[in-house]
Amino acid sequence: MNLKDYQTDFIERWGEMGQRWGIGRSEALVHGLLYLAPHPLSAEEIGETLVMARSNVSTSVKELERWGLVYKESRRGERKGYYRAETDVWTMAQRVIAERKKREADGALRSVEVCLQAARDHGDPHTASRMEAMHGILSDACRCADLALGCRPGLLKRAVQAAGSFFHWLG
Repeated sequence: MNLKDYQTDFIERWGEMGQRWGIGRSEALVHGLLYLAPHPLSAEEIGETLVMARSNVSTSVKELERWGLVYKESRRGERKGYYRAETDVWTMAQRVIAERKKREADGALRSVEVCLQAARDHGDPHTASRMEAMHGILSDACRCADLALGCRPGLLKRAVQAAGSFFHWLG
């Protein structure tokens, strides 16, 4: 696939952003390319376009499939697979939220719960008070993520837009 400069720029920036989401740079580059591609691409096409080793492409698409951000398709009469990206950005957002919550927020919440209970068991009201505040915000964030994950992507979009309007209204 021949890329224009602005497409290459997007893919590179997507690679940088992906790292901030907990997706490896290679995975994010592959996802960026597939997101822009007008049709599914084979692993060979992905590797050639991104100048990436076949093994790296294979590992990347497997991880992206696990996240639910990329789908593998087959074509009648061909043995190789073709890959396409999820193109609904709100569905992508939900899948990233789900993975990040599972990898980070749930574990952080459990860790704070253990520390909070230890502070209570040791009769340390100061530390317990701080841990309760931390537990509260993590619990609220997890509940918010669970609500976001439980709704249709279109509803999530409207909820985020409404929240933005609400915060703007608050000043």
